[in-house]
Amino acid sequence: MPSPLPLSNVEKATLAVGLSWGAGLIDVVGYLTLYKAFVAHMTGNTVSSVMHGMEHNWPELLHRGTPIPAFFAGLLAAEVALEAAKRHGRRNVATRALAIEAFCLGAFLGFGRWILGGGAPPVTEPTTPQFVFLVALIAVAMGVQSAAMRKVGALTIFTTFITGTLTKLAEDLGKYLFWLRDRTRGRVRQRLGKALRLSMRQESFQSVVLLALLYLAYGGGALFGVFGFHRWGVIIAAAPLTLVLVTIGVDLVRPISPVP
Repeated sequence: MPSPLPLSNVEKATLAVGLSWGAGLIDVVGYLTLYKAFVAHMTGNTVSSVMHGMEHNWPELLHRGTPIPAFFAGLLAAEVALEAAKRHGRRNVATRALAIEAFCLGAFLGFGRWILGGGAPPVTEPTTPQFVFLVALIAVAMGVQSAAMRKVGALTIFTTFITGTLTKLAEDLGKYLFWLRDRTRGRVRQRLGKALRLSMRQESFQSVVLLALLYLAYGGGALFGVFGFHRWGVIIAAAPLTLVLVTIGVDLVRPISPVP
């Protein structure tokens, strides 16, 4: 029986956009329930940790600093799972890492409803051990996602790292604008239409479209997370968990990142 075809770049991009939407939602849920902690924003957490440490503000240092080692642990766990799967010639490489994310999100959903309350806000404030436990679960999940799906064709993507997405978007948009200028130089009115039609086959333009969609998806997930949390409470975290489970199901049928 022939092996199933791996996913196309368009299909991978669709999954990546969905995961980015889920990451934005989880980031908001963590912020709203866990003392305004960002679980996918390590630059801000690092700066805030240093600032609060200098001020001897230990509670805020805990709230901003805890996600950092947890996020790194998620990155490392995913890299180990991916490398082990590749070395053993596993067909469904991404599943090994995404299963960790699904477990963490599922644990957050279950324990979060129990600790924080199952309904819509107001939400019960967690104790310090409960906070560390819950924020570690979703920060690990975001770290895993950051490592599990980083390639669409030759393009490196970021489903949780918005600064990286915007940086790469600006770089590729600059390349595309110069390509467009070269294609239309001297006869803009006559050549612009053809150049725009050819853009769909131009690598930098394809990158711009995908990266813009990733950014908008993250923001859209955050927006949905705000409204969803105030309507349904922590249970809204079931949405990104469902997206991860769907991605795992797709990888089991048609590998996202087949071993060469």
